[in-house]
Amino acid sequence: MESFSDGVFAIAITLLVLTVAQPSNYHDLTRQLVDRWPSLAAYVVSFSIIGIMWLNHHAIFSHLARIDRALAYLNMLLLLTVAFLPYPTGVLGEALRQGDGAKVAAVAYSITMSINAYAWGGLWLYASTGRRLLAESFPEGQRRTATLLFLSGVGLYTLSVGIAFLNAYACLAFHGLLALFYALDPLSRAAARSRPATRVET
Repeated sequence: MESFSDGVFAIAITLLVLTVAQPSNYHDLTRQLVDRWPSLAAYVVSFSIIGIMWLNHHAIFSHLARIDRALAYLNMLLLLTVAFLPYPTGVLGEALRQGDGAKVAAVAYSITMSINAYAWGGLWLYASTGRRLLAESFPEGQRRTATLLFLSGVGLYTLSVGIAFLNAYACLAFHGLLALFYALDPLSRAAARSRPATRVET
């Protein structure tokens, strides 16, 4: 399952570069390239998001002892949102560049990310409830903390939809900050803090 997921993440993150339009007038190439900075910004944010999701996907699966069919379906739902992300990224970048429809594009982008967050939450809740699929090494005390982290992520990404209605640039910056938070991998760090230190005999 991880190998299949890796392939989807790899394709999605590669397709992002196609969201940055080629110059249409090479007689004024400098201006053409500068005008595309919103698309480049959206590309960087989405690239970071997908890359961090890939790392955290491996982190979550490292805490599982086994998988079942239901988890496979939940994982496919998650991958559906990942594979779709290049599309709203391109729309948002182009809308920001042209100065038209930016708020609508930001809302669409945030809705996509919110659905992605719900998919993450559903996957974790299914795997962790009653320790259904969790490895024995995962600290029981951190199960609730991890669940709160996933649910807070759902809330924050839902909040991003409201921010998108206010300002598209602020919305893009907010998603960048969320990517930075998840880059710290709070789930694995919390689990590591709960494990007893290993005593080394000398």
